[in-house]
Amino acid sequence: MVPWELVFAVVPGLILFFYGIENFSREILAVAKGSFAAVLGRVTARPILAALLGAVVTALVQSSAATTIITVNLVNTGTLSFLQSLGIIIGSNIGTTVTAQLVAFKMTAFGQVLIPVGFLVGIFGRRYRFLGKPLFYFGLVFFSLNLISTALAPFQNDPELIGLITDYSALPLAILIGFLVTTMIQSSAVTTGLAVVLAQQGLLTLPQAIPLLLGANIGSTTTTLIASARMGLHSRRAAVAHFTFNLGGVLLIFPFLVPFTDIVTTIGGTEAQMVANAHLLFNLITAGVFLLLIRQFGRIVERVVPGSEPEILMRTRHLEGGLPDDTHQGFDLIQQELKHAHEVTLDLFRAAMTYLATSKESDYQMLEKLKSLNNYLDRRIEQALRQISARQLSDAEATEVVFLVRMSNEIGRLGYLGADLGEFFRRVSRDGNGVSAGRVKKTESVYRILDGNIVGLGLLFPRIRDTTVAELRARDIELQRVINEHYREQLVSLKKEGDFGNSRYLEVLSIIEAANAKVRDLRKLAEQYSREKAVEATSLRVDDPLPLRHPVAGDDQKRVPDFPVERRIPGIDVQQGGPGELPRRGDHDQVR
Repeated sequence: MVPWELVFAVVPGLILFFYGIENFSREILAVAKGSFAAVLGRVTARPILAALLGAVVTALVQSSAATTIITVNLVNTGTLSFLQSLGIIIGSNIGTTVTAQLVAFKMTAFGQVLIPVGFLVGIFGRRYRFLGKPLFYFGLVFFSLNLISTALAPFQNDPELIGLITDYSALPLAILIGFLVTTMIQSSAVTTGLAVVLAQQGLLTLPQAIPLLLGANIGSTTTTLIASARMGLHSRRAAVAHFTFNLGGVLLIFPFLVPFTDIVTTIGGTEAQMVANAHLLFNLITAGVFLLLIRQFGRIVERVVPGSEPEILMRTRHLEGGLPDDTHQGFDLIQQELKHAHEVTLDLFRAAMTYLATSKESDYQMLEKLKSLNNYLDRRIEQALRQISARQLSDAEATEVVFLVRMSNEIGRLGYLGADLGEFFRRVSRDGNGVSAGRVKKTESVYRILDGNIVGLGLLFPRIRDTTVAELRARDIELQRVINEHYREQLVSLKKEGDFGNSRYLEVLSIIEAANAKVRDLRKLAEQYSREKAVEATSLRVDDPLPLRHPVAGDDQKRVPDFPVERRIPGIDVQQGGPGELPRRGDHDQVR
């Protein structure tokens, strides 16, 4: 029977420990603010550097859960790719070993110093007041562990307590206990720290502690799995990768548990230091193995979590390396990025129409990502144009900057209308009534004409051919005629039946009409721009015009399906598309 005085001494210490860890992580992230995400977002494609960054960040925030949850969120927003996240996730496990090492080397005594120091810095620190709370909570972590250690000291030779711990330290029960405790308190640092403290007081031996550590490693993944449940495909893959890595590490070391224990014993140190070393060595071994096989690891996770959702990354395709010193080359890159922005805008509209047809959450998340990418490209193109406008420019070059700025702004506004269309469908879907099959077909029939205009605009964008201008003008007339017909039908129906659904459909027509007006503005700008460029070059030569089917940015295999465009205008040949096989785009590993 465990003495009640021990329970009342240890439990408050555990609560303080958990409270200190949780708030220390929160305060460190608050100090870092957006820079934490920015640092992770700039991680290179080299897994070893990503793992090092993951380890350092986790060591600073004292929480692998915080690191992995933020990483999964960055994958969801397109800041990180799924493959980039693997290195950070692997490294985060190494970072968790710092707490155990500090406890093993009896650094907990500094808790009594850090608490008043943090308190005073928070009040009188002036420029450094922001460090007060992190120092205070870090001191609280050490103080609570020291409190637990002091409370356990009188019971280190208690046969009942030793017998109880022995009974629950046998495999596989100890692994299960480590898993359950960590899952409940959502912190592996608490479990491992407590194991080291118990070892310090002679209540836990190295062979008894190792299974607890293994269980804690698996339990630390549950937070990320829960957080990713409603995220996109690649975020869910990142969360499953975290679970697979931790579980795989346990399965990897399990057959060699006896020789592994012998190696840790050979390294030496006190019982507490050996427990901390076992935690460190286990994570180093598993991290090394998984880093060597990281691509195979990624493919395994992709099979475990199947799906064909394109990976939308917040990347420019042509401006990632910055602008060259040659101004003409800079203009060429900006023109290509404008074409890229046009493709993203087209896919944004098609994603909205896909969501109308399916009402799936994953389709709406795709729309949201494309909306974010549209905004991101608008900002990056604007930055590039501002940079190039600061140079010594000729009159012709200054005029070109004006045209490109105006076209970039209009592309951004066109994208906003695509997002508005998707958000309108979202509201209709959430009110419980949905959209009838008949209205879906009517909306698609009107949108097909707009889709044809956006596709036609993109053939040579930001330039345009005279023949394309004629096609777009004819399609404008057709769209206006169809919209007017639908307006009349809906107003008559609304007058007779008072159908609120019909009035909502009028809002859809309004958004499509406004979007086509933006396409028309872009077409006029492209006409003027082409004429200006024709002054510089007597003929406009196009060796490889952009095909009608555009890839989604950030994905080298799949994209939003093309929306079928009807051949509704006599004499105008509009390419037909369909939601069938999706095209591949070259052999690039990553789109930039």
